[in-house]
This record gives sequence, structure tokens and C-alpha cells, in this order.
Amino acid sequence: MTDALGLRAVFSVVLPATNSITEPDMAAQRPPGVSNQTFRFPLPGRPDNLDTLLELMRPTVALALDCRPDRIVVGYTSEFLPDGITVASRLRAFVEDAVGRPTTMASDAVPEALKTLGAKRIGIVTPYLPAEDRNVQEYFAALGFSVTGVAGLSSARKRLVGTARISEADVRDAFARVDAADVEVLVQIGTNLVCAGFAADLEVSHGKPVVAVNTATYWLALRSHGINDRLDGHGILLARH
Repeated sequence: MTDALGLRAVFSVVLPATNSITEPDMAAQRPPGVSNQTFRFPLPGRPDNLDTLLELMRPTVALALDCRPDRIVVGYTSEFLPDGITVASRLRAFVEDAVGRPTTMASDAVPEALKTLGAKRIGIVTPYLPAEDRNVQEYFAALGFSVTGVAGLSSARKRLVGTARISEADVRDAFARVDAADVEVLVQIGTNLVCAGFAADLEVSHGKPVVAVNTATYWLALRSHGINDRLDGHGILLARH
């Protein structure tokens, strides 16, 4: 329910304990009267299956209800797992069943943003390894998008907490590698990878929309909750849609 500071909405945002990017990203995009409350689940290693992820998340998802939020927002992308469509569906069902209230999933947000922008051909930047990037490509292809290229920025030392240490310069270089004349929208996934803060500048540089996953997730949460404030400085998605 709303409270003295969240007069329009209180969002409980569920994140991995290793994620230090999503909270400040969403704080920068928070309109007046919306309160973000962050709850974190342990992530000792990147899970290789959904059941492991659900067991890690279960206590935190329950705890996120204690402040009586109006909406649960899950800031974790699962597209890197095999059979991503099924994984996303099961993850959504798990959270919705556990909380019994409106829910916004990062795994749903980018596809919804792309549909809103009317895009089909995309280039993607991730913090993942090559095998995981193939899962990402298959996930978006299964949703009807044409993925023209994927640039993964991971390595043995750039995992979990290390993802947040990948520099803006590296992300910009990765976008340059996946951009092409026939790419309609550039996409960044991996909620612990920096991008949202300079997506608007990337749009100017590349001359096309850039969908950063944290921006898309917060945009979907706001719009699904009937909060339609247009916010400049964060890219075309929040400014015009």
C-alpha cells in the first residue's frame, strides 16, 4: 500500500546481493511520490538452472512483502539460461504466486519495450559468456525478434560482482560492434551492467533507440501501475512512451 513518502506507489525491488547497479539506476528514474524499497537475495554463483535460482530467491521474495508494497519488481534477467521462454514463464509464475500482487519482471520488460518501439531487428550487449549469449539470442528469436549481433563482455574475472566493474567505455565499444544500418534498436541486458545512465547519449551517437534493461524494467513497472510521467534524460522509452 502507499505510505507517507510513496503517495503514488511503493515498489519492492528484488535484486541479487551482488548487484550494485540496478538500485542507483532506478533511484535516478524515480518520479515524485514513488518509493523504491530494495530486497536482496544471495547469489554465490550464477545459477545454471531455474530451480537453484528459485531456492535462492524464495526467502527474499517473501520478505519483500513486509513493507506492504503495491508492486514487486524483479531486477534479474534470466535470458542467459537455456530454454529462456519457459524459464521466464516459470519465474514469473513463482513470484506472482508467492506475492499475490502486481509483479514486474526484468525478463518481460525488454520485449515489451521493443514492442512499444515497433522494433524487430536488434543488436544486443550483454555481460555474459558466449554459451550464455547463444541462449540470449535464442530467447529473443523465439519472441519473433531478429538478432543481428550479440556482444558479450564477460570473462572469468567479470562475473557477478565483477559485472558492475565493466566500464562505460567497454559498453560503448560493444554497442559500436553490434550496431549496423539495419539495426532498429540497440539493447542491453544483464541488470548489473552499466548502461541506463548514458543510454540517452548513446541514442544521439547511434541515431536510434537504446533499451537498457533497468530502464525498461522501471518503465514497465511505472506504466503498468498507471504512472505515466514522461522523464527526460533517460532515453526515448521514458521520455515518449
